[in-house]
Amino acid sequence: MKWNGEFVFGEGAAAYRGPSADNTFHTHVAIQLVLAETGLATVVAANGMEFIGASILIRPLVEHALSSRGEVTLLYAEPQSILTLHLAKLAPAADISVIEAGIVPERWSSESLDHWLVRIAGSIPQERAIDARLESALAHLAQEPGKSSIREAAMRCGLSESRLRVLARAQLGLPLSTWLIWRKLEHAARAISEGEPLSMAAVAGGFSDQAHLARAMRRMFGITPRSAQISLC
Repeated sequence: MKWNGEFVFGEGAAAYRGPSADNTFHTHVAIQLVLAETGLATVVAANGMEFIGASILIRPLVEHALSSRGEVTLLYAEPQSILTLHLAKLAPAADISVIEAGIVPERWSSESLDHWLVRIAGSIPQERAIDARLESALAHLAQEPGKSSIREAAMRCGLSESRLRVLARAQLGLPLSTWLIWRKLEHAARAISEGEPLSMAAVAGGFSDQAHLARAMRRMFGITPRSAQISLC
């Protein structure tokens, strides 16, 4: 089975809907919600423990693999988003948790995946998720993550580079450099979805070459760019 479903990007979030296929153990920056469309979903932790349920929440930087073979919807929320704050409250202590179904709005039968993402964002109480200076720095870095430097982003928001890194670690729960790789992968994935060859997708993401893109994608998604190409194109 291949990753040949639908993959879309939203504001601070992304979603996939379709069959689950081969993936290796990986960690990613986003908090992830796995929703089983058929039967139950299965997530395997690095220690071999299996979590089986209709809705499974995986916190950022937690090593895991998805072993389900049915249809799934995968929701990825970036650590600076309000959606992440909302989801994190559902399992404040556990790295991987089976949670109650229905914690996000169900997708209507005729509704597109990207419209579903917008509706989810609109259903959550709006509140500031992170410090305004960090939010400004992330917005700058997100525009061209392969070209913008952390030092430049720090200067733009009135912080030293070291202070910005400390603030990001405290409020995002991960190094700013790791968050930056995630955004580079997003740019590369968008290029793939627009039909660009993998070599050009690597350039779009600011990776040194296609092999660099492949290593980053396998580390954060457990799949190769070639596999991603199937669902993104």
